[in-house]
Amino acid sequence: MEHPEQPSQVQLNVRNLRGIAHPLRVQMLTVLRTEGPATATTLARRLNQNTGATSYHLRQLAEYGFIVEAPSQGGGRRERWWQAAHVNTVLPDDSVLADGGGLGIAYLQSLGRVWSDAMTAAIDATPSLPSEWRDAQDFSDYALTLTPAEAEELSAELHRLIRRRNSSPEPAGSPLPEGAARVTFQFQLFPTSADRHVSRPTHPE
Repeated sequence: MEHPEQPSQVQLNVRNLRGIAHPLRVQMLTVLRTEGPATATTLARRLNQNTGATSYHLRQLAEYGFIVEAPSQGGGRRERWWQAAHVNTVLPDDSVLADGGGLGIAYLQSLGRVWSDAMTAAIDATPSLPSEWRDAQDFSDYALTLTPAEAEELSAELHRLIRRRNSSPEPAGSPLPEGAARVTFQFQLFPTSADRHVSRPTHPE
């Protein structure tokens, strides 16, 4: 069954952050984006939660526009099906993130927990992977010395590269090409602890 085309992205702001700044909601939205429409029951089973929790968080995601109702997938029980309203999320702007105790930071903390859990699960699953996927996996980090402008440029280059590799993504829930798997690519770029409060140099007129 075909589903309505999703708008490409949603911009986070002070209002809609209230609907997503929670680790379980981040997980649920990720599942809906990558695996296709689901019900509260299927999400509860997928994420090892109870249906009361997934039902509540689905309502919150819907209230703030992150998900919409999907056509019924059939079956005996009449349950509401949900799908993601957008393909991806744009981080809140600097003014929101500068509030250290606010929702912008709560959202990033939720992302951090979800991404960390995903990486831990991937590591735990490594022994059971086919050898070709063990070879293809990559857990790396680099120590670089960059100015803020250079850091932004590097991030932009990486995003452009990933978008070129993913120019025609398979629709959520569709069959995969033979031999392919859905792959998560995570990267984070941030100043290390000793340099987090380094400011831009000032230049006299």
